Amino acid sequence: MLQATIALLSLFAASRIHKLWSGLKAVDHVSGIRCAFGARSSLGLLLPTRLSWLFYNPGSSYIWEKQRKDMDIVSVIPWLHGGPVVIVSSMEMMQQVLGYSDDFDKPLPRTPGSSLFGANVAMLQKEPWKKHRRVLNPAFSKKLYLLVWKESTRMFRDMVDAEAWDKQQSVDIPLLSDLTSKFALNIVASCAFDFHSTWSDSIASAGNEMTLQKCLKVILDNIAVRFLAPTWAYSVFPFGALKRVDTAFSTIFGFMRTQIALRREKIVSEDVTSEDTQGKNTIFHNIVRANMDGGKFAFDEKEVIGNTFVMLFAGHETTARTLNSLLPLLALYEGEQDKIYQEIEQVLPDGRDPTFEDFESFTQIRKCIQEAMRLYPPVVALVREAMHDVQLDVTNKVTGEKDHSVVLKKGTQVIVNILGIHYNPRHFPDPETFKPSRWDDDSTSSDAFGAFGQGPRACIGRKFSLTEATCFVAMLLRDWRVEVDLTEGESPQQWQRRVMTDKANGPRGLGPISVRFVKRKPQ
Repeated sequence: MLQATIALLSLFAASRIHKLWSGLKAVDHVSGIRCAFGARSSLGLLLPTRLSWLFYNPGSSYIWEKQRKDMDIVSVIPWLHGGPVVIVSSMEMMQQVLGYSDDFDKPLPRTPGSSLFGANVAMLQKEPWKKHRRVLNPAFSKKLYLLVWKESTRMFRDMVDAEAWDKQQSVDIPLLSDLTSKFALNIVASCAFDFHSTWSDSIASAGNEMTLQKCLKVILDNIAVRFLAPTWAYSVFPFGALKRVDTAFSTIFGFMRTQIALRREKIVSEDVTSEDTQGKNTIFHNIVRANMDGGKFAFDEKEVIGNTFVMLFAGHETTARTLNSLLPLLALYEGEQDKIYQEIEQVLPDGRDPTFEDFESFTQIRKCIQEAMRLYPPVVALVREAMHDVQLDVTNKVTGEKDHSVVLKKGTQVIVNILGIHYNPRHFPDPETFKPSRWDDDSTSSDAFGAFGQGPRACIGRKFSLTEATCFVAMLLRDWRVEVDLTEGESPQQWQRRVMTDKANGPRGLGPISVRFVKRKPQ
């Protein structure tokens, strides 16, 4: 028995050494950390970070907290669970990885989102992605952006009326993310899916055991749990966390299936047109229609579910997070808030509601949005996989010039560290500071801005999100001033570090934020 145990332990140790050595060869021996769990290990996401020296788990914050400051590339090679990855943090390497070549593509379908939600435009590799993009593209038109602006102004006025803000001199918002998430979910539901609601009777509140808004948050926070826990575990183990995750997924999928069935009925009866909507060219309509029409660009049932979910989720999460970071930043940097108000007064001298025709005039608002997204990007990293053995040119941390090359083996994953690029002083001098003026001229390269991705797979909903956020800020700051409560002797930067950094939610995560809206005095 003892000999058998020793033999098994020896085989296990040999297999781990082989895994570690294979990982080192896959990344061409790029320096970094050697650990038990990989940077993208689903098991590692469920376990505490650090653990012991032997079972070191880098955790989701590694790309921010521990990356070597003297290099634009590091590797993470696990010996126990997960695959080898390299993490790149320069604009030049980002362009190599996310560009138009066939060297890199989305990882093969073994990620959590691929199996949980069905194939969708955000997950697929290049060739099937083209089909999905072709189906969705026609809906992203000027008509959609006009509708986004119109619905944003309507929902904002409805919010003010329903919450009785107009009867108060100041309004305390105890949890800003609840307000921004509800607003953004209503807009994407109305404009992309034709699900109309009011602020009081919001689609965000739909659902029996759990609201849609809560479901989306639970799904975001517990994706690794859903991926790892087998189906039978939800009925066998009466844990509250498992039940909450199961309820969230069941509610979301039940809602989507119901809406898909209703949309099919409308398409059959041709009852899908309205002067105030996109009619037959909504994103949702195109998704369902692609399932019904058949042919070369047909969607199967899982693709319908997958694209419906990703549009609903990504369509509201990006804008909600952007507003959740921008508003407190404007409260902290009062001079930047004053510049926006002056711009609003100039564009809207008569105090009217802004229209989509004013969008291009709100340059200061858009610079502030872009700077907030630089500091707190909605996606902190993007993942690609080498489709064959690829030579990657490594840049010098200081100069940005090519320093040397490494050969990544086929199947090796590359994490493009958007957060690291956004805080790279070579790309953005004084990177910790909220400085919208850096976008005034060509001194800052827009190529280093990765909040919406880069290359052919850049976010399809970029203008949707910018339109909605710009309208919200213009409507809000025209009549209200945003404030936060600093403790005695606390500087704005200290408040920002204390309140706007939530390590539990990953690198540069936003913790619970409360703000106050103070009504402006008539002039």
